[in-house]
Amino acid sequence: MDPKVNGQLQLEWGWLIAVYLFLGGVGGGAYSIAAINSFLGESLALSTTVGLWIAFPALLIGTLFLMVDLGSPSKAVLAAMKPGTSWIARGTLIISVFMVLSFVHLILHQFTKFGATADGETIIDIIAIAGILFAIGTMAYTGILLSASKGIPFWRSGVVPVVFVVSATVTGHFAIMLGVILFNGAAAGLEPLRTMAVEAAVLVALEVLAILFFLQAAYRQPDSRESAERILRKTMFVIGYFILGLAAPLILMIIVYRGVAELGTIAAIGAVLGLIGGLILRQAVLICGALPTLNIAGFEFRRIHRPKEPKPGVGLMPPQ
Repeated sequence: MDPKVNGQLQLEWGWLIAVYLFLGGVGGGAYSIAAINSFLGESLALSTTVGLWIAFPALLIGTLFLMVDLGSPSKAVLAAMKPGTSWIARGTLIISVFMVLSFVHLILHQFTKFGATADGETIIDIIAIAGILFAIGTMAYTGILLSASKGIPFWRSGVVPVVFVVSATVTGHFAIMLGVILFNGAAAGLEPLRTMAVEAAVLVALEVLAILFFLQAAYRQPDSRESAERILRKTMFVIGYFILGLAAPLILMIIVYRGVAELGTIAAIGAVLGLIGGLILRQAVLICGALPTLNIAGFEFRRIHRPKEPKPGVGLMPPQ
């Protein structure tokens, strides 16, 4: 078996799906943090507002990337069919409900005085609780979608949804931090940024543990070992994700916590690197999904993709 056989890696899902998964995670993570902060007092009101402004647009733009990948918007209607047997259908319904909740929450919070009354505040709290549940469902779905794809052993792991949920929370937190810095400038203050830096450092440390556990579990399985080896040989993954997307933000968040000069600039750089790392993670997991190798009677066979345009003489039947 030639290890360089064309088509041994899955070729259907690339950057468009990676961006969709990334923006869905950012939207879910940002909303979860914003909604939770809305219950914790006025001191976190700014992060609530920024998170709500991030969540719905991120989901909307991510959905547009998915439709572009589908090739025809009319196909999107079919995605919600058969939720009893299809994770794509379940995910479509979860994301659709989450988009409605996040949009309604944003409108009520930002453009109305609905929460000024006790009854209005109760309704917004109910929307926030439901939104958190569907946000978690959205973050988990981005990983469940892959783990339910039985044809790719690298994705067929219960750890994948955990990695994507943790990563989505990290990117959502970094998006809020970046928004606070950009839209509030120096008024963001030292203490709020230091608090957010500590939270970010803890979340990044959890993501490091999650991705290491995922790669170790993949390497221990013969069917997914090739994908684990491939992803660890990718310069973009090692440097772009591990070093620039995890290690650098972690160090910069510690520096922010120490309260050095140019606090906002350092925090912004760390947040941007963390967001880029989250996108690289998803793209690397997608493109390193190797098709399985079958061992039959001592012979190894690998599934390969059908040519997009059939070549003369290529088919299931021998030439006549």
